[in-house]
Amino acid sequence: MTLDNTVRIEGPPASDSAHGEIRVDRTGALVTLTINRPDKGNALTLAMYRALADAVAEADADPDVRVIVLTGAGQDFCSGNDLDDFLAHSGTALTLSSPVLEFQKAVLHTNTLLVAAVDGPAVGSGATALLHFDLVYATRRSHLQYAFVDSGVVPDAAASLLLPQRLGPQRAAQLLLLGERLSAAQAAQLGLVTEVLDNREGLEARVAEQVAALLAAPAAALRATRALLRPTGADPVLRMSAEAATSARLLGTADTAARIASRAGGLLSAPYGSGS
Repeated sequence: MTLDNTVRIEGPPASDSAHGEIRVDRTGALVTLTINRPDKGNALTLAMYRALADAVAEADADPDVRVIVLTGAGQDFCSGNDLDDFLAHSGTALTLSSPVLEFQKAVLHTNTLLVAAVDGPAVGSGATALLHFDLVYATRRSHLQYAFVDSGVVPDAAASLLLPQRLGPQRAAQLLLLGERLSAAQAAQLGLVTEVLDNREGLEARVAEQVAALLAAPAAALRATRALLRPTGADPVLRMSAEAATSARLLGTADTAARIASRAGGLLSAPYGSGS
């Protein structure tokens, strides 16, 4: 079993407006979600967020689905948000009912095990989403970059809460304020990546092996253990909402507008921007 050896779920796609940019495939108890916009670095539009949110919710509602794998097509895992699309929907892009927050809440609240298969850059929202995954596997050529401040906005997905909890305030500040790039090996040392594989073939084989192990384990015990591992304390949903409201306000400023205009394609974060 590999990531590409899956069977498409019968019926309409999760979101017709995503135009196939989120592919949903299922093999037995495994659902694989593929961000399928390689010509744009797999940058996420609002329609793609809606498709992802719907797909996670649908899988979580099915008692026969036990594992969700998220991966990206082409050379990137996810290069962040497509700000051209966000600005075109500026009135709704970052409201409390936006598809962005719906996806973030879906991965936060799902009872289904979440596994990420990262091959290539995971930048901006592509990196923060991984904070909510139980297992994250990446290829050696991959990197993580929380590139928000340079684009004139703030982090999302409760990264401003979760990264300090995991890494301490100084290391989190270094990553969030400076947007420094983390190699897959560095991310693994910090506990942000589970394991680093040499190439995509190795990644697919390892993810398939680990998914098979998860599917062979007692479902009730897995879910109970996962629930115990979830962070406690401050409410991540409140932080997600505060982050979204702050970025929505910043998107309306002249400085952020100028920064967006200077970036070809309007991506929220430069996939190959400066960083360590």
